Formats: sequence, structure tokens, C-alpha cells
Amino acid sequence: MRALGASRKQVTAATLTEAGAVAVVASAAGLAGGIGVAVGLQALFPAIGFPFPEGDLVVSGTSLLLPLAVGAGAVLALVAFVVLGPVASARAVRIIGGPLDRLRGVTGSLARRNALRSPKRTAATASALMIGVAVVSLFTVFGASLKATMDQTVERSFAGDVAVSTPSFGAGGSGLSPCLAPALAERPEVATAVGLGRGVAEVDGEGRALTVTDPVALAEAFDLGTVEGTLDGLGDDGIAITRGEAAEQHLKVGDRTELAFTDGKKDAFTVRALYGRSELAGDYVITRDAWAPHRVQDSDTLVSVTFEDGVGAADGKAAVAEAYGDPEVQTRDEYAQSSAGGIDMMLPLVYALLALAVLIALLGIANTLTLAVHERTRELGLLRAVGQTRGQLRAMVRWESVLVAAFGTAGGLALGGFLGWVLVKASDGAPDTAFAFALPPAQLVVVTLVGLTAGALAGLRPARHAARLDVLRAVAAD
Repeated sequence: MRALGASRKQVTAATLTEAGAVAVVASAAGLAGGIGVAVGLQALFPAIGFPFPEGDLVVSGTSLLLPLAVGAGAVLALVAFVVLGPVASARAVRIIGGPLDRLRGVTGSLARRNALRSPKRTAATASALMIGVAVVSLFTVFGASLKATMDQTVERSFAGDVAVSTPSFGAGGSGLSPCLAPALAERPEVATAVGLGRGVAEVDGEGRALTVTDPVALAEAFDLGTVEGTLDGLGDDGIAITRGEAAEQHLKVGDRTELAFTDGKKDAFTVRALYGRSELAGDYVITRDAWAPHRVQDSDTLVSVTFEDGVGAADGKAAVAEAYGDPEVQTRDEYAQSSAGGIDMMLPLVYALLALAVLIALLGIANTLTLAVHERTRELGLLRAVGQTRGQLRAMVRWESVLVAAFGTAGGLALGGFLGWVLVKASDGAPDTAFAFALPPAQLVVVTLVGLTAGALAGLRPARHAARLDVLRAVAAD
């Protein structure tokens, strides 16, 4: 097209128009597919025993525009990578490859200089591995942060000695009987036992989760922070709300607010207390008497148990374990770990994505190095002619591959760690429920080793091909 008279701007505009058309079609298909998945989940959840709100599927303008805005973010990230990648690759390879001069001598120095020859090609070759490592690092960091947040939450908000929770998903079960907490409270080893039930209601047009419990006992078993008003005597028309939700709803102690329940009824409640921490207690607390007219199934998701003075952990746990229904009794640490168990179930999928990204990156690095070897045929022949052995030549190509992979891995770790930090900060609520940011060193070291190993493996085929070149023909090549 350039030979026929097309200008550079016209070729660029045509390419960008094509990319834009693909992006629009893909985005539309993604939105349609997402709505289809939502329809499927709406039918699937009740079929497998999970409660799902009744009513029609809600598709709002925000839910349609937000994914497109995230497409926009991906474009900006891509532009930043294309622009800054070559600059970053040159500096990173100089730093990462510095020790090779001392460890591998002339072979290492040549490998580093080869990787520095074309920063654009180095950045492009490492891009697939960088993106894969970034995605894995993002989820690994975010998962570790969620676990650290749960540990922090239980440590500062859970005042009980043990937690009795519902069985895990694989064990079945739909909740704990609301009779369990009173039964445990009657045991001589137990000082207090408070159960937390869950409900849902619409507040100011938006769905909200309700904590159904004894508010006075709740304050004894959980740290709610500073309480304004009183939790005693909520009755069947009182409600306690966190300060953050109260500020959002423009409510204060003594105000009235209306709750719309799933049974279609609406009731007015008086705000009788505002509290600070909602980490385990939730944002809205009502009594069982207030929830009784609207409940579909009465069950608790958690019972906090505090032992009498002088009762050891083993004796108290054994006494609680004797309760009917075979409940799962956990210490504070065990409860924190099990609450974050879903994160550990997610990570194998993330590592499967890493394996796929490594495979794609391995092929990309291998192909690029193979082309580089072909371009440098005469140069490789001259190196062999002046005394470089086949082993040194293979090592030079392999170390060049490792340097490219090291740049991709380091960039992916940095980008993934930064995005993980951003995601944690974006998930922050009020200051007293802030997410904890955590870097898991062991998992990140594993990701690093996998990336470097991929580089070493990717260099095997090009190194073999380079070592097999005929010296005289290579020297005579153009």
C-alpha cells in the first residue's frame, strides 16, 4: 500500500481503525456473553441449593459502561508498555546481566550485549511472559492480602475463644440451627455463645446484607468499636448501623429508615445505635424478632463461644464439639484460615494460567532467538573461527534467552505487585476495616524460578541450531 501511494498516516489510521473495530465487536460480544452467564447463574444457583434473590435480571447502564472503561484502561496500559518497554528492557538487562561478566566471563558478556542489541525486540519477546507473570503475581498478592486481612480482622474483632461455623461446601449443610447458641450457653464450660444469622433487605433502593442476632451478646463476642446510642432494646423495630453506612444514607441515631424485604413487605426501623467496626458483624444489625416475620429459612452462619475463666482450650473445645449437629469447632487461628480457604482454592487456577503463559512465552522466546541466530549467522561463524567452542556458543545463546526471560519475569513481578497493591487499596472500606497489603515471598520466588526456567528451556533449540552451524559457510554468509 505504501508503494501504491498510501502515506504513513493513512497506513497508521487504517491499522488503528481495524484495531478499534475489533475492540468494539469484542466488547459487544463480551457484554452479551456476560449477560448470558448471569442468566445462567440465576437459574443454576437455586438448582444446586444456593439462595438467589427473586426478580428479573437487572442490567444497568453502569454495568455496561464499566467494562468498556476497563477496556480503555487496558489500552492505556498497552500504550505505556510499548513506549516504555524498550527503555526499561535496556536498563533492566544491564542490571540483571551485570553478574554474568564475572560469573561466565566473555560468554556472559556477549550474551548480555546480544540481549541489549535491540531493546524493542527484547521488550516484545518478553511481553508474553511479562503479562502472564503479572496476572499471576496480581492474584497471588491479592490472595495473600485477603488472607492477611482476614487474620487481622479475626485478631482485632473476634473476642470469642472458638468459632462454630457451617460445614465446608464439600461437606454440604445449609447453616447452623439458631437453637445451637442458646444450647451452648447453658453448658458449664461456656460463658457466652452468640449466633449470627444472615438476611437481606433493600435499603434506599439497594440490596444490603443484615446480621440477625442478639445485639447485646454481639457486643460481648465481637469488637464493634465505639458505639453511639445503645444496642440494648432494639426490639422488633430498631436497627444498628455502621457509621460508614449511616453517613452514606444520611442517618443518625433516632432517625427512621425503611427496609424492603424479599417477601414484598416494607417496615420502618428506628436507628438506635451506630458502631464503628463491621468486619465480622456486618453493616446492619437487627434482632431475631424483627427478622422473624420476613425470614425464609432461620439459620446461623457463625456462633462465637467464650469459655468460663479457668476452662482450658482443649476442654472447652471438646465441650462445644459435643453439641448436636456435629458442628465444626475452630480456634481463632483455624477460623481465620478456613475463612480464607476459598482463596487457596482459587490459586491453582491462577498457576494453571501461569503454566499456559510460560508455554506461550517459551515459544515466543525460542522463535525470536532462532531468527536472531539466523540473522547473526556470519557473526557466529566469526566467533567460532576465532576460537569460541560449540559449548561456549550454546551457553551464550542460552544465557541470552535467560536474560530475556529474567526481564519479563522481573517486569511481571513489579507490574503484578503494583496492580495487586492498587486492587487492595481500591478494596479499602472505612479506616477501621482497611485491607492489609501482603507480599507472599515463597510464592513469588516460585514464580520467579518458573520464569527463569522457561528462559533456559526456550534457549535450548536455538542454542543447538547455532552450535551446528558450519563455520566456513557461516563466515561466507551475507
